[in-house]
Amino acid sequence: MRRVSILTLLLCLLFVTEGYSQAFENDKDSLVRLVEAKAVRLVDRGGAPFREVKGPARFLHNNTYLLCDSASWDVNANVIEAIGHIQIIQQDTYLESDIVTYLADEGVAQFRGTIVKLYNRKGDQLKTKFLDYNTRDSIATFFNGGAMRSAKGDIVEGDEGRYISETRTFSFTDNVQMYSDSIFVSSSFADYNSDHECADFGFRTVAWKGRDTLYSNHAQYIVRGETLSLMENNYIASENQELWAGLIDYHRSTGNAELYNNVQIRDNENSSILMGDKGVMVQNPFLAYLTDRAAAAMFSEEKTGVDSLTQEPIYKRDTLFLGGDTLKMWMIPMYQIDSNEVSNALERRKLADTDPIIDIDKANREYLAAYKKNKELIGKVKPPEPKQPVKDQEPADGMQLTDGPQKPTFIGKDKQITAGKDSTLVGADSLKTALLKDSLAVQTDSVEVQKDTTKITFISVFHNVKLFRSDLRGVCDSLIYTSIDSIARFYKNPALWNEEKTQFTADSIQLSVRNNAIYKANLIENAFIISEEDSIHFNQIKSTEMVAYFKDNDVYRFDALGGVQAMIFLREKDSSVTLMNHKECRLLTSRMANNTIERVRYIENVKSDIHPTYNLPIEKMRLRDFKWRADEVPTSRNVVTDRKVLNSNRGFLSGFVFPKYPQTKLFFPDSYETITNLSKEIDQKIHQENQKREEQERMDQEQRRIEQHRKALDQEGKDQMRTEEAK
Repeated sequence: MRRVSILTLLLCLLFVTEGYSQAFENDKDSLVRLVEAKAVRLVDRGGAPFREVKGPARFLHNNTYLLCDSASWDVNANVIEAIGHIQIIQQDTYLESDIVTYLADEGVAQFRGTIVKLYNRKGDQLKTKFLDYNTRDSIATFFNGGAMRSAKGDIVEGDEGRYISETRTFSFTDNVQMYSDSIFVSSSFADYNSDHECADFGFRTVAWKGRDTLYSNHAQYIVRGETLSLMENNYIASENQELWAGLIDYHRSTGNAELYNNVQIRDNENSSILMGDKGVMVQNPFLAYLTDRAAAAMFSEEKTGVDSLTQEPIYKRDTLFLGGDTLKMWMIPMYQIDSNEVSNALERRKLADTDPIIDIDKANREYLAAYKKNKELIGKVKPPEPKQPVKDQEPADGMQLTDGPQKPTFIGKDKQITAGKDSTLVGADSLKTALLKDSLAVQTDSVEVQKDTTKITFISVFHNVKLFRSDLRGVCDSLIYTSIDSIARFYKNPALWNEEKTQFTADSIQLSVRNNAIYKANLIENAFIISEEDSIHFNQIKSTEMVAYFKDNDVYRFDALGGVQAMIFLREKDSSVTLMNHKECRLLTSRMANNTIERVRYIENVKSDIHPTYNLPIEKMRLRDFKWRADEVPTSRNVVTDRKVLNSNRGFLSGFVFPKYPQTKLFFPDSYETITNLSKEIDQKIHQENQKREEQERMDQEQRRIEQHRKALDQEGKDQMRTEEAK
């Protein structure tokens, strides 16, 4: 027995010596070496030799150390069954577990059933119960579920995956879920690179951030930059917007995004879609800036009549397409807008709502009525009776009356006070003012001033601006719109066409919109309206300023204000044009139907010349500065933009389930608790915001109802006054 023990000891020393001498040789096919052990015993099991190793023990193979409490080494099969405090160390990759089977010939360490932890020097950890680690290529493969927590705290989990030590890359497939920086992700697969701290996602990737939901078939999240890049079939749905683009860089902390290639932003609050090939979207407050074939589609529904059977209103849906070199839309709460800008917008709206002809007619009626009344009273009016001095009138409380003019005297409890500019005592007016100031001060302190949070929309389009709608076309160099006054302002050589038959031009044009319908157009400075009768004859009206009125988006009336010149062509019963009426006056108002002038009223300093059109030279049938710009008319929406408008995708997202993180719950329960608590906080915040918004909508609706009722009463009063004036 003693000889056997000595032989065993010599063998152990031989293994240890060889192990140390070749420990760092780069030979992946080297023999397994027992570097360290307390004892080794040779045993026979079923006719096969086994080495029973008592530890702590250390093996070396393929430049990989295997540490354990004890091991059973099948010499013929070259398989090591290691138990207790298992560690596998290869360069900066470490694995820990309670039991492992090492297949030396294949260079594979198999972990089964007990939790195995794989981590690197950076601090990333992968946990699973089923893992194979190949010591030849330094790749770990896991299955039946696993989760990774990065050194930064990012979580990635999936049903299967692997870890490549050389590149420090964790790959996951099937039921992949990730959490990072308040972003929740599900995908078909993911590659997480530890060195670059970024994750690449594959087909059917969905990410949730607050109210935002993002979809892509190829995405990348850069943890350090907090940027989620969507690169294939990309889509984002926020609370009020939907977004598509060929490439999207979404910033986690703000929800803002840079957009490239076929960009479309659907804004539900403004019933519009913004388009371009390059742009930026800011969420709070909302701003979208687009270039490279920028355009917008503005949807509207207009009442066109009433159903004769149901008496329900009939609505027609139409779309206005607006395009230019650059397009910008933004929304700001009213209280954040400069007061001068608000004041200017309200003044524009007030002027737009003014009807000059009605005001002129009213002034004329009042003048004629006064003249008629004065004429009737000539010789009948008596001079007024002289006022008699007031006697025996009881004085008001606290005031003493005298016969002559004098300063008011107030009787106090102990003395009287006389108000005068030389008096050092306080008079009634100043005392009343002081008391009023005090009461206002108290009221201001006790009542909190409410901020007007109404969202105001601004739109600006610059250079090569075109617009198209079924009944309206237009061009200009720049356009600006704000919902404060609901007026679109056209600048630099603007032109509008109504049904391509009537052309409006001026130095600038203001188009007023009410209830999603065109209400009025103000043509400011060098106003010119041209209506085509045929290819030769054009009705023309020129003035300093003009106002065109719309009903059902057709011009039914227009007024010319100041220095009016007009050329109106008259037709015979056979529709042939035979006469031209050349008019000059100070003011003009005209009624139209079916884009044809039906009735014209000329006001003040009227001059009229009628010319037969037979052999009349063309230049005689044109007012100065006449220019028919038919070649500039956008003939279809494709002239503005040929992009296909995308439909809403919100229903598509409902098929995706929010991540539950089952593997994280099993392997990293502390992280799972953090994730679920944050998810609940986000849901609660969204719920509170929804309740607040619904309450605000109810208040706004009630306010609109009150405002509509007030306007109805005002209109009723105006109608009554007009009726009385007419009588």
